[in-house]
Amino acid sequence: MMLRSAGTVGARKAGRIPYVLGVIFIVMAAGIIASGSFYYRNYEHRYRTEVERQLSAIAELKAADLGNWRWERLGDAAVLFHNDAFAALVRRYVDKPGDAEAQHHLRSWLERMQAGLSYDQVALLDAQGAMLLAAPDTAEPLASHLAQQDAPQCLRSGKETFLDFYRDQPDGPIRLAVLVPILDKQDANGPLGVLLLRIDPATYLYPYINRWPTPSSTAETLLVRRDGDDALFLNELRFRKDTALSLRTPLTRTESPAVAAALGRGGIVEGLDYRGVPVIAALAAVPDSPWFLVARMDKAEVYAPVRERLWLMVVLVSVVLLAAGAGMALVWRQQSVRFYKEKSEAAEALQSSELQYRRLFEAAKDGILLLDAQTGMVVDVNPFLTELLGIPRERFLAKRVWELGFLKDVIADQANFVELQRKGYVRCEDMPLEAADGRRINVEFVSNVYRVNHHSVILCNIRDITHRKRAEDALRAKSEELEQTNEELTHFTYTVSHDLRSPLVTIKTFLGYLEKDAASQDAQRMGKDLAYIHTAADKMSRMLDELLELSRVGRKMNRSVEVPLQAVVEEALSLVAGRISQRRVEVHVTGEPVLLYGDRPRLVEVFQNLLDNAVKFMGGQPAPHIEIGAEQTGDQTVLFMRDNGTGIDPRHQSKLFGLFEKLDPGSDGAGMGLALVRRVVEVHGGKIWVESAGPGKGATFRFTLANTKRKST
Repeated sequence: MMLRSAGTVGARKAGRIPYVLGVIFIVMAAGIIASGSFYYRNYEHRYRTEVERQLSAIAELKAADLGNWRWERLGDAAVLFHNDAFAALVRRYVDKPGDAEAQHHLRSWLERMQAGLSYDQVALLDAQGAMLLAAPDTAEPLASHLAQQDAPQCLRSGKETFLDFYRDQPDGPIRLAVLVPILDKQDANGPLGVLLLRIDPATYLYPYINRWPTPSSTAETLLVRRDGDDALFLNELRFRKDTALSLRTPLTRTESPAVAAALGRGGIVEGLDYRGVPVIAALAAVPDSPWFLVARMDKAEVYAPVRERLWLMVVLVSVVLLAAGAGMALVWRQQSVRFYKEKSEAAEALQSSELQYRRLFEAAKDGILLLDAQTGMVVDVNPFLTELLGIPRERFLAKRVWELGFLKDVIADQANFVELQRKGYVRCEDMPLEAADGRRINVEFVSNVYRVNHHSVILCNIRDITHRKRAEDALRAKSEELEQTNEELTHFTYTVSHDLRSPLVTIKTFLGYLEKDAASQDAQRMGKDLAYIHTAADKMSRMLDELLELSRVGRKMNRSVEVPLQAVVEEALSLVAGRISQRRVEVHVTGEPVLLYGDRPRLVEVFQNLLDNAVKFMGGQPAPHIEIGAEQTGDQTVLFMRDNGTGIDPRHQSKLFGLFEKLDPGSDGAGMGLALVRRVVEVHGGKIWVESAGPGKGATFRFTLANTKRKST
C-alpha cells in the first residue's frame, strides 16, 4: 500500500515534468534574452565611456599643452623685457641710428632669437611704431594695426602683450605675436621701442591641434574663441576649407559644441557640428587664454562597432534559444526514465551534502551562528566563533540571540530580531565585538534567512577583519606621503625647469657675443661677456645648491630632540648677527618656557631664514623691531615672528613660500629661503602662514610644529 502510494505520487510528479520543463524553458529564454540585453547595454555603456574618456584625455592634454605653449612665449618675452643689456643696446642705436656697430649687434640679437626660438619674424619697432630692424629682413610692410594701435598700447601698458590670431591683410596668412616693451631704465623707464616676436601658427600650432593620436575617419580638434555674439573658429577644419578666422557660429546655436565651449561649458557634450552632423565632443578651456578646445567625433563612427555587436548578439541569442529548446525536448524524453533513479541518487547526495556541511561548519575559519528564524533561539555555533570570543559552546545553546551581549550592536532586543526576520538579510561591514577577556575585535557580520526541511533558519557569518582593517588603514596612509610627494615633485620639476632657464639663456647669449668679440680681439668687451657668463653660472650654482638643500629635508634628518625655544632662537640670532647689527634691529624673544621637539639644526634654519627675511625687508624703518614668541590657540601652541618692516601686499602672500619666488627681484638670494622654511615645518608635522595688513605695515609669520608644548612654571 505504501509502495503503491509512493508510485502514484511518483507518477504524478513524472506527469508534471513536461509542464515544469516548459516553465523552465520560458524562464531560460527570458534569462537568455535578458542576459543578452544586459550584456549589450553594458557593452554599449563601457564602449561609450571609453570613447568619452579618450576624447576628454585628448582635449585636456592639448588644452594644457597649448596653455604651456602660450606661457613659454610669454616667458621668452619676459626674459627680453628684463634684459638691461638689450635695452641699453636699443637706446644706443636709437640715439645714434648711424652707429654701425650697434646696428650689427642688434641685428645679431634679432637673428639669434628668430632662429633659436623658432619665431616667424623678430622685429624692432621704434616708440612711434616704425620698423627699425627685422630678422629675417623682408620687404613686407608692417601691418597698420601693429604700428598705430598694438605697439603704442604695449608701450603705454609697460608689460608684455600676447596678440591673438590675426591677419595683416584680409586674405593674408594668419599670425600670432608677442610684443615686448623696451624701456630706458636710465630715463625713468622712458619708451625706447617695441620688440615684435611674430609667430606662424602653421609651423607648429596648427599641426599640433590637427594631430589625432588614433586612426579615425571623422575625429578632429577645433580651437575656438568667443568673438562678440559668435563662436569664431581659429584653425582649419577637416571637412571644410578656409575656415580659420572666417567661420563663425552664432552663440544662439547652443546645440553646437563650439558654441557650448565658447560659453564656458566643459566636459562631454552631444550636438551638431558645423556640418550639421551629430557628434560627441569633449570641451576644455586653454588655461590663461580666451581659447577653447573641442575634441569631437561623429556619433556614427562612435556607434559603428556597437551596432555590429548588436547584430552579433541577436544571432547568438537566437542560436542559444534554439539550442535550449532542443535541449529541453531531449531532457523531457529522458526525464521520465531517470526520475526514480535520480530520486534515489538525490537522497544519497542530500545525506552526503549534510555530512559535508557539518565538516565545513566545524572546520570553517569564520564564525557561524545558526538561529531558529521563528524564536531567535541559538540552534548551533561552530568552534571558530567560540574560540574567537572565548565563550564556551554551552553558553550559546538554548539562548535567544538578543541575550548574547556581544551582538547588541545588531540585535539588541526582540524588536531588532523582528526587523531581521522582515529584511531577511543584514550586513555590517565593520562591527566591533567584545570577547570574554575584554578584547575588541573588528568583524564583518552577514546574516541570511534560509529554508531547511520546510523550516526557516537564520545563518549568521562572523568574520574577523582586524588584520585586514589594519592593512587597509596602512595602505590608505601610504597612498596619501605618495599623493603628496607626487604633487610636490610635479611642482618642483615645473619650477626648476622655469627658473633655471633664465641663466641658461644669458650664458648662451653672451657666449655668442664672446665669439664675436674674440674674433675682433676686443678685450674690454670680452671681459664684460665673461663677467655676464660668470654671474649667470654663479646664479645657477646657487640655485642648484639651494635645491639640493631643499631636497634633503625629510630625507636626511638628525635625531629629534627636545630643545627650548630660546636656545634655538639664540643660535639663529648668532648666525644673522651681522645683518641685525648693521640695521640696528631690536629683537625681543619671549621669556615664556616653550619646548620644541625635532631636528635642532633644521629648526635653527627656520628661525635663521625668517630673521634674515625680516631684516632684509625692514625698508627705511627708523626703529626696526622684531618680536619672537608663542601663543596658545585652543590645544595648539602657535609660534610667531612679528616685524615692523615694509609688509607684504596681500596679492603676493599666496606665492610667498614658492620655489624661487622673490617679491623684490633686486634682492640677494635665489628665493629659496621661505620654501625651505615651509618644507622643514611640514616635515615636522606643522604648517606656516603669513599675515600682513599691506605695504608699510609690517608682517607676522605664524607656524606650528608637532609636539610643541609650554612648560609649566
